[in-house]
Amino acid sequence: MTPPFSSLRHRFFLALGGVLCFALLALILVARYQIMPILLEDEEQYASGELDRVERTLGSELNHMRRLVEDWAWWDDTYDFVQGQRPEYTDSNIYESTLETLDLKMMIFLDVRNQPSWVAGYDEDGEFTSCPDTAPPCDWATTYIDYLQARLDSEDEASQTWLLAQPGLAMAAMSGIYQSRETSPSAGWLMMVRPLSAPWLEQLRDTTGIDLHLTSIAAENEAVHESLERVSATHMAASRAVDAMPDDRLVRIDATLPRQRYQASLETFRFALYWTSGVLVLTLLVVLWLLESIVLAPLRQFSSYTQRLHLDTTPSPMPASLLKRHDEIGTLAQEFRHLLDHQYQQSTLLLELSQHDSLTGLANRRLFDEQLKQTMHQAQTHGTQVATLMIDIDHFKLYNDHYGHLAGDDCLSTLAEFMQGHLASHRFLAARTGGEEFSILMPGTSLNEALDHANELLKAINSLGLPHEYSPTSPYVTVSIGVAARQDNLSTPSDIMRAADQAMYQAKAGGRNRVAAYQAQDQTSSIER
Repeated sequence: MTPPFSSLRHRFFLALGGVLCFALLALILVARYQIMPILLEDEEQYASGELDRVERTLGSELNHMRRLVEDWAWWDDTYDFVQGQRPEYTDSNIYESTLETLDLKMMIFLDVRNQPSWVAGYDEDGEFTSCPDTAPPCDWATTYIDYLQARLDSEDEASQTWLLAQPGLAMAAMSGIYQSRETSPSAGWLMMVRPLSAPWLEQLRDTTGIDLHLTSIAAENEAVHESLERVSATHMAASRAVDAMPDDRLVRIDATLPRQRYQASLETFRFALYWTSGVLVLTLLVVLWLLESIVLAPLRQFSSYTQRLHLDTTPSPMPASLLKRHDEIGTLAQEFRHLLDHQYQQSTLLLELSQHDSLTGLANRRLFDEQLKQTMHQAQTHGTQVATLMIDIDHFKLYNDHYGHLAGDDCLSTLAEFMQGHLASHRFLAARTGGEEFSILMPGTSLNEALDHANELLKAINSLGLPHEYSPTSPYVTVSIGVAARQDNLSTPSDIMRAADQAMYQAKAGGRNRVAAYQAQDQTSSIER
């Protein structure tokens, strides 16, 4: 009877089984103590970024509130009303449907002595009241006036916005009341409060794509500003506390986020070529020791090839002597070559998809932000110029509504291709950074040079003559362009992009189809084509 371990096959499989068990244990230890902490840290950064996005959305809503209260406060009729010259103002403008249209809970007018001149809004029972002061039935407004008084005592005369955590979640904004016809001192203050109602929160969820909730909490010293809890393998709960009024309260943002990013990274790790190659090399070394006289030379050659893959940017050709073999080693070499080719193609495709917009082919926001960060760093190091353009298609929603989304996609692709061709000779980076929003990075370009390029681009786009018969601005597709350049007060990527964004909105406010440049001290100048 042949002893069970006299067969080379049996001894080989037994030794290989032991080696594979050791390799599996090594992979588990590496995953547990090296890879997992990295993946969890990346997940925390993702959760923090999503909370940042929610905060930015809240900030955008507060800015809208600021513009609304300024529209009313800088109105001559309001100015005259607070000074007692228009008694018919309340009958003409302050009634229940006004608050419903503006989605407000209340409007409070204060005179120059910061005393209530008129109060209009909904009490605790949801009943609409309108009074010349805070006497019943408008005594419910006393709490809000106290918050307003605290702001007036501690802040300057600029328009202000803030979150309210009591008596209910809301956004508040106030502005000094000025006469628009001439320079005059403030005649008082106007405060508006918008409740963070369930429909508003649902709209915020749709806007951000995040399942979130807002809660009023006490501002305790030991309160955690930001936390993350992994509730399951597929979801995690992230929360952050933001400042609110009164000072002893905070508004907590609770968001339920998916963990696909973590799961995808984990799967990528499991099938990563590095660890597959490492285990294979280790296995081959053991095989070399066991089967020296049979497979040493080809396996040594194969091992040397796989090790070189860690240093080569692209896979080098497989040795022909291995590919010509007709045994198991030859089959292994051929399959490994196919796997490398497939992996290289997938990696190349993934890199291309991760850095470019699938519709227009332009760089996406991720690539644009990376290039902007590098360019700003080089500019600060070498003292060179950097400029950016923020481009937004005018009335693009009307275009989509009337021509259809397929035509809208064609319009975006046409403009993207045209801008790419128009700016190609200057080595500028054009990117699609929003739905109908594009950004241009201009290294080595001053503000005046950027303005020249922006005006040339504006004229060129107008010359395209893309029909847009429903646009209130022009019968053709037009754009509004904001320009910003690196200055002493614009030293970071976020600063310069925020400035370009402000300039672009100034161009829209100036009538669209024009260029506006951001200047120092937060001033913009509009330059018509």
